[in-house]
Amino acid sequence: MDVRKPFRRVVTAAGLDPDQILRHTLRHTAITHLVQAGVDLPTVKRISGHKTLAMVERYSHQNGTHIQAAMDKLQARFKLAS
Repeated sequence: MDVRKPFRRVVTAAGLDPDQILRHTLRHTAITHLVQAGVDLPTVKRISGHKTLAMVERYSHQNGTHIQAAMDKLQARFKLAS
């Protein structure tokens, strides 16, 4: 089944540029959302079908908010231990 034409039609209907939004873009987005939701990397690897964790890391784009939230969790653990 060829999904190129239906995909372009849906992207255009969403008001986006089908020359910039590719099916591959959605894979990056989905993996990033899974990681930012706290799903562990081995599980994301199974969902995405990647063979290595290195590829999952390449696909999961971390933003400052996500990194800060992780650091806040670490700091909270240290405060509990003190």
